[in-house]
Amino acid sequence: MSKSNEMIRLASHRGYTANKDGEILNPKGNKVRGCLRKSKNSFYKTFGIAHRGTSRPILVHRFIAYQKFGEAAFEAECIKHLNHNSLDNRPDNIDMGTYKDIFDNIKNRFLL
Repeated sequence: MSKSNEMIRLASHRGYTANKDGEILNPKGNKVRGCLRKSKNSFYKTFGIAHRGTSRPILVHRFIAYQKFGEAAFEAECIKHLNHNSLDNRPDNIDMGTYKDIFDNIKNRFLL
């Protein structure tokens, strides 16, 4: 299992959750302030938790996918935002898919 997936599982076991607006809540129920991370042409929200003296960024959309789909999220080829807005992490906007799904969707948007 990747270190990223281990941290997602650890955050969930420690009591971190996501609300219906896609915001991360700590075990006390307070919103977690995160950061933005640039990846290729998109920005993604991240948050971190301390573990063994270090903090590793967790992608919010992947954490929410784990909360929504469980272990199956780790097996998915990719986690996608249904409305194509990488900053919209509402659980109803997050789904599992393939990179081909994303490519086909982008191709179709440009052809229309």
